[in-house]
Amino acid sequence: MKPFEERLRDESADWVAGGLVTAEQRAALLARHPEPEGGGKLLAVLATVGGALVLAGVCLLIGSNWQAIGDWTKILGLLALLVGANFAGWRLQISPGRWPRLGDACFTVGAGLFLAGIALVSQIFHLNARPATGVFVWWLGIAAVPWLTGSKGAQFMSTGALLTWLGWEMQTPGSWLTLSSDRLWWVNPFPCFSVLTLLVLAVWLVGLALHGTRHERFAGLHEKWGGALVCLGIYLLGFARHEWGWRNGDAIPPPTLPPLALAGALLGLAAWGAWRQSRRETLALAPWLVVALVATIGDYLHLDIGDRGWLWSLLAWVSLFGLNIAMIRVGLATGRAGWVNLGIGFIALNLLTRYFDLFGTMLQGGLFFILSGALVLALGIFLERKRRALLRELRARNTEGKP
Repeated sequence: MKPFEERLRDESADWVAGGLVTAEQRAALLARHPEPEGGGKLLAVLATVGGALVLAGVCLLIGSNWQAIGDWTKILGLLALLVGANFAGWRLQISPGRWPRLGDACFTVGAGLFLAGIALVSQIFHLNARPATGVFVWWLGIAAVPWLTGSKGAQFMSTGALLTWLGWEMQTPGSWLTLSSDRLWWVNPFPCFSVLTLLVLAVWLVGLALHGTRHERFAGLHEKWGGALVCLGIYLLGFARHEWGWRNGDAIPPPTLPPLALAGALLGLAAWGAWRQSRRETLALAPWLVVALVATIGDYLHLDIGDRGWLWSLLAWVSLFGLNIAMIRVGLATGRAGWVNLGIGFIALNLLTRYFDLFGTMLQGGLFFILSGALVLALGIFLERKRRALLRELRARNTEGKP
């Protein structure tokens, strides 16, 4: 989604043409909400890449002389880099704030340096016994930065740190959030997929909840990444029926409830905020999200109804397809081109995957490849044409100033 200032500039021209406001009122609105000076998306990308290269270069230089550098010199040097990155971000994005995108990149680098500092201190003082705690400290150290500075990059890092910490806690034996010793992800990944799907759904709903608030600039970030990860989580749960076959009838230990309870609580808070701020979008997505939640919770609790997990897989397939259709409709109605692209992409992925998953073993030799190739080509051409037509319609609506 375009920034608010850019959308205001584009749409206010139609307001003047339609007689809704005068040219003087439009000028006053644009003066009240000016577009950031300097620094487009290309500059932001180059700044991020440049900052990462500089950071990598510093790490390589330090690494080549690691043994010769004293412990406190390492710590103080990294602390200086951390303070410098955040100070530069403050000057560039906030005060005076002439290069906001470049400042955002500096705050992002600063968030990464904080994690590097935790790793350095852990290495020097041999504090590596519990990695999940280190990730939790990282999240605590950067959680307030985006809300104080408005840095989207720092918000991306903070959200990723929170999800990483929760995921790691669920895989740590003895943790209050552990899935159980028998549910490590490399042995049985689906319970972890289930809880993480609930968590990223909360991230998506937080994006809807941020609309109309002072932190609306983060809404698009949460919607894009949250929506993509929710679709990915439901897609993976579509393979849940295979999990039951892998177990070969072995006894399943009782599921631990704290991870599910925590994810449910966070999801409930996010849903309440989304309902208050974006009721129309929430209503459009709600029926399919409820179906997905039934599949997610049913598989996590390993509820056996005698069908070898087919019900949960089927609900995941149906809910993903319905959710993608709803995303396309909401995207067209509200100008979210990213939702349209995401919905089309996952419809194609879901259909193709289920075709191979269900019928791949029923066809033999050349016939299988001929039919599969024809299906892939036809589906790809159809969905690409449909995507382009929908985006043309969306652009036409924006040009005409329609909702």
